[in-house]
Amino acid sequence: MELNYIKEHTSCVNYKTEEDAGFALKEAASGEHFDNRQQEIKANHLIFILSGEVSITKDSKEETRVRAGEFIFIPLSSHYTGTVIQPGTYISLSFFHDTISLCDKHMLSSYLDKAQHTPLCFEPLSVRAPLDMFLHLLESYLQAGVNCKHLHELKERELFIIFRTAYTKSEIIQLLYPIMGIEVDFKAAVLQHKDRVRSKQELAELLGMSGSELHRKFTQEFGETVQSWLQKQKNKEILSRLNYDFISIKEVAYELGFSSAAGFNKYCKNNFGCSPSELRQEIKKKQQK
Repeated sequence: MELNYIKEHTSCVNYKTEEDAGFALKEAASGEHFDNRQQEIKANHLIFILSGEVSITKDSKEETRVRAGEFIFIPLSSHYTGTVIQPGTYISLSFFHDTISLCDKHMLSSYLDKAQHTPLCFEPLSVRAPLDMFLHLLESYLQAGVNCKHLHELKERELFIIFRTAYTKSEIIQLLYPIMGIEVDFKAAVLQHKDRVRSKQELAELLGMSGSELHRKFTQEFGETVQSWLQKQKNKEILSRLNYDFISIKEVAYELGFSSAAGFNKYCKNNFGCSPSELRQEIKKKQQK
């Protein structure tokens, strides 16, 4: 496919740039490593492998392999790393909760009551018709440089229609459970801002809510208190950061808001039963098993 009048497309104010959310066609070289900290846009990601194979680890514990003809979802709330096993190409969709249509938000809420009967695991789904035809046409658009933002928005909506028509409710739950909620917008806002707050009060101020209103909605949505949940997220962040050898323990402490290395050391001993350096060694041992 050849794009006619390319200058008219690229000069349009609605021409998608690499920094914008939407679809992108990318190549992956053998042995290449990647993680979501390399990306300035923190968004939800759907990754469709067209050729090749990649190994992806989510939150430093759940690992899976995604091969050609498969796709997987990486939610905004997760930390992930990946290694290319076989070189190839893939299409990625990055999106935020505010670009999800009202119909799709209703789907994410209405399917929630069936989640308790669905085994939840971090595994890819197979591409099947008509998703395969959708991806083939989308690949042609992206190769030609058709990057109109309106087209990307329409194709995103079409994709979610394909999910609802070609995949079972159990499959959709398995794929999109991390962003499903009683109030999808509220849950998405919490997940989007969780790394920017350290307390219930900060989160309430950021969301423009009273402490009591936040407590009511939060316990209904997440099943625990704000402070308990935030501490779990902080612990996940610590485990994720210590997984990188090139980041010093001092840097990890600074990036996570600890006033001193001694304070970080005390926190790790209280929450993990060992020092940061010992915790890093344990993480490496588990990965080698």
